[in-house]
Amino acid sequence: MSISPYQYQLLNQSFTTLKPNFHCFCVSFYNKLKQHRVTMALPESERHMLSLEYRLNDFMQQCLVHLPRQQELTRFLRQQSILIAALAPSVNDITTFCNSLLEVLKLHLGAQFTLAVRNAWKRALHVFANIIKSELFGISNVVELAHYRNQTRARLRP
Repeated sequence: MSISPYQYQLLNQSFTTLKPNFHCFCVSFYNKLKQHRVTMALPESERHMLSLEYRLNDFMQQCLVHLPRQQELTRFLRQQSILIAALAPSVNDITTFCNSLLEVLKLHLGAQFTLAVRNAWKRALHVFANIIKSELFGISNVVELAHYRNQTRARLRP
């Protein structure tokens, strides 16, 4: 599943809109995750929350940078999966994480959260969730293009 250039533009524009008030975005996101009672480890102290806030901002920015190139995004998320695994998320937590992020995006973007923006974020989060689930739990419905081509070549060889 790929992202169109228009969707990529919408993702970057909406993320840029969030940046000046990213702290409030993170507080809302944290509260939404607590409300859903996820099993993954959430920060207990405000200092820890601020540290994760900085990392989340950087993480989201890097995901957006790599998003148009699935192989690069997969490589980046594979490297980050060690840090994500430290939070001990369940498969359901990954889904809740993505759904909560969508809800908080809607809240903080307000009228800018159009159907097109929503669909762009849903698609990006779907790609993210599939790669993370593959890395952490071995669940996969995403195949890297290079890997797919290699499998196809191997089947075609006599």
